[in-house]
Amino acid sequence: MSISKYLLILLLCLPNFLFAQGSYILYDYTLDEYDMASNADVVRPIASITKLFTATTILRAGLDLNEKVKVQGKSGGRFPRGLYVARSELMRAMLISSDNLAAESLAHSYPGGFNKFIIDTNTYVQGMGLINTKIVDSTGLLPGDVSTATELIKFLAKIKDNEIIRKISNLKSDTVVIPKGKKTIKINLHNTNPSVFVFDNILISKTGFTNPAGRCVIMLIEKNNAEYGVVILGQKNVQARTKIAKELIKL
Repeated sequence: MSISKYLLILLLCLPNFLFAQGSYILYDYTLDEYDMASNADVVRPIASITKLFTATTILRAGLDLNEKVKVQGKSGGRFPRGLYVARSELMRAMLISSDNLAAESLAHSYPGGFNKFIIDTNTYVQGMGLINTKIVDSTGLLPGDVSTATELIKFLAKIKDNEIIRKISNLKSDTVVIPKGKKTIKINLHNTNPSVFVFDNILISKTGFTNPAGRCVIMLIEKNNAEYGVVILGQKNVQARTKIAKELIKL
């Protein structure tokens, strides 16, 4: 056992240490083994990590990402309702800056509508054998969107080679420019994960936050020529989540 792993285990034993709260996993996909794990099978709300399931359902359906679809839904977001925006632009806003209205619009644009989107997403989830994972909306705002750290690691294994998700989700920032009549709308996107601004080995990233879920993040990282999954759920604030992420990335 390396010294860094030994020290981390000692820290985990401290009763007031931040790692004792919530769930986390560091998983080595190359060796197919857990490096670190705590409360990995506790079912928890996953907040906006749900948006990775939304992206996956849209991509699996083979929908035209250049097709412009109507911005619609009840959530807040940066796109004016009623505007027609390319799915690719909505996908970028959803995965980089966690735009809730973009996620809703993608679900409503799904063939068969929002309800069919939910049915197909959960059929896919069940097909992976994720018995504790359930998706009830496209944004993650509802507490019914739940999973475990263990099952999210399995889900990440299924999507980790997706080129579109890799290309978008780890961007530090981006800009969407949309024509509107004779004018254009410029929407600046900023990644919600502080770790992408510190580490250059994050391949996939998605944060999440609601009061029931706490602060969450899922990441695919690369180190020592190997790919690792990182899942952190149920942290009380961004600082606690970021501290754990830093330790697991550097481990």
